[in-house]
Amino acid sequence: MAVLTRYRVSDLATLERAPGVAHFELSEGELIPVGNAGARHELIKSNVAEILTTWNAPIRLGKVLTESSFALGEEVSRQPDVAFLLRAKYLQLPDDDVPIPFAPDLAVEVISVSESALDAERKVAEYFEGGTAEVWQIYPRERFIRIRRPGLVQDVEGAQLLETPLLPGFSVPAELFFQR
Repeated sequence: MAVLTRYRVSDLATLERAPGVAHFELSEGELIPVGNAGARHELIKSNVAEILTTWNAPIRLGKVLTESSFALGEEVSRQPDVAFLLRAKYLQLPDDDVPIPFAPDLAVEVISVSESALDAERKVAEYFEGGTAEVWQIYPRERFIRIRRPGLVQDVEGAQLLETPLLPGFSVPAELFFQR
């Protein structure tokens, strides 16, 4: 019988990466190697970060982060493609290169073709359990965005506006996230 090693967030800094592994995430102590993203994934991630940063610049409601590790529990660490921290949280960021010890207010995940529906749902649940208020799941092939809040699932696509009470005044056509 094989013995499974359970990892903690504190273990992530000491792990060596195999070729092709960009970073590790943790789910209930299970180590999840994450590979490098492809061109379409990176383009969408860049668009999201640019859209949020441009919207936020004049009002300074918070900070946009990309590829940052968030400790959502002792045995849960996730690295959303893009995250938004409201001002109260980003002022609490540690001044050290460690996983951020709290959940983002907004987590944005670009869903890869290799990601199963079960894995995508597990991430959403872990974000909510960790204290994230909202998750955007972006589906590149289907070209729509699924907005998730506790008790709400809403899909937007094309010219439909992505709006959220989390970011007052934010209103962007979904199609802009997919532009070249």
